[in-house]
Amino acid sequence: MKLIRSITQSSFVVLVLGLVAGCTQYQTPSVQAAALPSGPLLPHHVALVLDQDLAGYKHQYHEGFTTFVCSFGGPLQAYARQVAVKSFEQVDFVSSLDKAAALKSADLILIPRAVKSDVSVPVYGMNDENLTFVVTWTAKDRANQNTVWLATINAEGTESKWNVNLHKGGKLYQNLFDDLSLKTYKAIQEAPELRIIPH
Repeated sequence: MKLIRSITQSSFVVLVLGLVAGCTQYQTPSVQAAALPSGPLLPHHVALVLDQDLAGYKHQYHEGFTTFVCSFGGPLQAYARQVAVKSFEQVDFVSSLDKAAALKSADLILIPRAVKSDVSVPVYGMNDENLTFVVTWTAKDRANQNTVWLATINAEGTESKWNVNLHKGGKLYQNLFDDLSLKTYKAIQEAPELRIIPH
């Protein structure tokens, strides 16, 4: 009897410690390329900087006793490539600002940075879950390193909690990156600073 009571007590302690400590779930969202409109390509040769900060960006949030860690590096790099290629006449992909500066054939350096992400999760029921994302884009003159354009893109994805649970966030992430891609493309197309023809 003492042995059974000891085992039961030990199991209870392990359960409580597990709940207090919580657990961590890792996700790598699968996101398809957004459907972007076909507009004129801007007359620039761009060095797009896809550095380690972008590649390693993780979105983290807590729900109950669980911590969710989403690796957004892959989708962020794919989004940056797509938007740049749809916007400029020529795009080279580089892994650092130094490599971009050394690319003498380019006239602009384009630097996307993931600034922050945030999620609001419904406490009860299956209401909408909202995910927001802030990304900045900086364009520099490659020759003198002066900033010629800076934009902050605020994107949002919304999906019912039921679908988020059922599809592991897939639709929520897709909605977010669709919004992010379209807003970024529009910001580039409408920037007068980027319409200046390089000498």
